[in-house]
Amino acid sequence: MASQPEFPIMSNDAVFEANWLEEQLHEIFGATEVTNLNRLSGGANRETWSFEASTKEKQRSLIMQIDRDGMDRLNGTCERESRILRIAKLNGVPVPTVVASGFSEGSGSRSFSITEKMQGETIARKILRDSQWEHARGNLIHDMAKALAAIHKIDRSQFEGIELSDIRDPLSSLNSIYEALDDPHPTFDFAFRWLKANQPKISESTFVHGDFRLGNLLIDTSGLNAVLDWEIAQFGDPIQDLGWMCVRAWRFGSDQRVAGLGSYDELIESYVQESGNDVSAATLLWWEIFGTLRWGIICLQMGGDFRKGRTNSLEIAAIGRRVAENEYDLLQAIGEKIK
Repeated sequence: MASQPEFPIMSNDAVFEANWLEEQLHEIFGATEVTNLNRLSGGANRETWSFEASTKEKQRSLIMQIDRDGMDRLNGTCERESRILRIAKLNGVPVPTVVASGFSEGSGSRSFSITEKMQGETIARKILRDSQWEHARGNLIHDMAKALAAIHKIDRSQFEGIELSDIRDPLSSLNSIYEALDDPHPTFDFAFRWLKANQPKISESTFVHGDFRLGNLLIDTSGLNAVLDWEIAQFGDPIQDLGWMCVRAWRFGSDQRVAGLGSYDELIESYVQESGNDVSAATLLWWEIFGTLRWGIICLQMGGDFRKGRTNSLEIAAIGRRVAENEYDLLQAIGEKIK
C-alpha cells in the first residue's frame, strides 16, 4: 500500500492517518484505500473532510465530519447526528446516507460520522445570485417547506435513546444561556422584554432541525437535494424552524424576507399545504425576532469561547464579532413591528 497522507483532526497535537479511516471502512466495504483527503471550509463546531474510498469493485466519494477540539459542550454531536440522519431518511427527509459513525481514538475521543457525498452547492451567496441556480431558486421555498413538514411529522418515539433537548419554554431557556455568559447587552435585554410581552401560544412540541437555513442545505439545479447539519436538532415549537430561515443574517444580503428567496405568504402557503398546520404571519414574525436574538447570543457565546481559550478557530472568533450586527437587526425588526 502506498504511503498515507496525514491530516490533523481537532488539535495541533493529534494526528490521524488515512489508514485510520481505512480501518473504519474495512468492516463495511472490505479492503479499502483512502486517497484525496481534503479539509473543507465552513463549520464552526466541527471539521469536515472529503476523500475517496476505493475497493476492488468501486470507488466512493465520502464526507467525514468530526467534533472540533476544545468545544466540549458539543462533543458527541457527530455520532448523535448520524443516528438522527438514519431516522430522517426513513421518514422521507432528503439527507445523505450514513456509512459509518462512532468515536475516534485519541484527541479526547471525538465523535465522527462518514456519509456518502452528494452533489450540489451549499454556499448561500452563490445559490442566491449565480445564474446556474436560477431554476432551483424558483422551487426552493416549496422544497424547504416540504422538508420541514416531513421533519416535524416524525414521531418523537423514534428518537428513543437519543439525547435531545425538549424546549417547552424557549424564552426562559435562551435567557438562561444569556445570563450564564455574564456579558450583558442592553439591546438583548430589550428584545427579551419585547418577546415576553408579545409571545404567542407555543405549539405542541415536535422534532425540529434547529438550524434550518441556506448554508445548511445542499442545493442542486432542480432544488433542495439534502438537509445537512443536524447538530442542534431538538424537540420544540415547529414554527421556530420557519422563523430561523427568515432571520436577516440568513438572507445573505437579499431583500427577500424568507431565506433571501421570497415572502412570508409563499412560505406559509407551502408549509400549510405540506403540513396541514396553520401558521400566522404574526407568529412567524415573533419566531424571526426570537431567532435573531438567539443568533446574537450564539455569536456572544462563540466570542467568549475564543477569548477564554476554549478554541483557536478564527472562524469562531469572526462569528463572535457579529454581535453588534444582530443588535442592529433586532432593533430594525422590532421597530418595524411597533410601527
